[in-house]
Amino acid sequence: MSAKPDDSARKKDGSKKKSKFFTVFMVILDIVIIIAAFFAVFYFIFYNNIGGVTEKYYSTVKGIPLLNLALPEPPDPLNPKYMTQAEIREKYIEFKKENEELKKQLEQSNAKAAELSYYKDNYDKLTQDAGAKLEDLDQREAAVIEKEKQLEELQKKVEEMVANGDREGFREYFESIDPENAAAIYEAILEKQQIDENVKKFAQVYAEMDEDSAAAVFEQLGTSKLDMIAETLKAMNRKDASEIIQSMSPDFAARVTEKLNELYRGN
Repeated sequence: MSAKPDDSARKKDGSKKKSKFFTVFMVILDIVIIIAAFFAVFYFIFYNNIGGVTEKYYSTVKGIPLLNLALPEPPDPLNPKYMTQAEIREKYIEFKKENEELKKQLEQSNAKAAELSYYKDNYDKLTQDAGAKLEDLDQREAAVIEKEKQLEELQKKVEEMVANGDREGFREYFESIDPENAAAIYEAILEKQQIDENVKKFAQVYAEMDEDSAAAVFEQLGTSKLDMIAETLKAMNRKDASEIIQSMSPDFAARVTEKLNELYRGN
C-alpha cells in the first residue's frame, strides 16, 4: 500500500518537468517567431526601400551580419551612401592609384604628341622647301631650254648671213639683239669656225696621202670614230674623198657613206 503515494509523486514530478520543458520550448518558439517576423518586416522594408530607409541606412546595415541579407543590389555600387567606410577607403586607394597611373600615361601621351608635332612641323617645312626648290629648278630648266632654243635659231640665222656674205645685215642684226645673246652667238660661231679650220687641216693631211694608206688608217680607227672620219672626208674635195672610200672594205665603206649622207643632209 505504501508504494502508491510514491508513484503518484513521481507522476506529478514528471508532469511538472514536462510542463517546464514545454514552457521553455514555447518561449523559445515565440522568440524565434518574433525574430522571424521582425526579420521579415525588416527585409520587406529595406528590400523595397519603404520611406527611403534603405538609402538612408544602407551603409550602416551593410556592415551588420544577417541583416545585410535584406539589402537589395544598389543601383550604383560606387555611390558612397551604399558603401561602408572600409569599402570607401579601399575604393579611394584604388582610385588614387588609377588616377596616378592615368596621369603618368597622360604625361607620356602629351610628350609623344609634342614630339610627333615637332617632327610633323619639320616635315611640313622640308616638304615646302623641297617643293619651292623643285619649282625653282623647273623654272630655271625651262628658261635654259628656251634660251638654248633661241640661241640655236639666232645662230642659224647668223650663219646664213655669213654664208651669203650679208655683212650689212649681219651688223644690223647684231646691233638689234641682246648683247649677252650676241656674245654667246659670236663665241659659238668662232668655236665652230675653229673646229672647221682644224678639220680642214686634218683632212689636208689625209688628202696628201695615197688613198690606200688613208683608207687603211681610217679602218684602223674603226666604227667608233665614224663621226670624225665622215667630218674629215667631208672637208676634202669630193674626188679625193671618193678615192679613199673606194679603197676601203665594202662594209666599212658603206658605214662611212651612210654617215657622210647624214652630214650632207644635216647641212
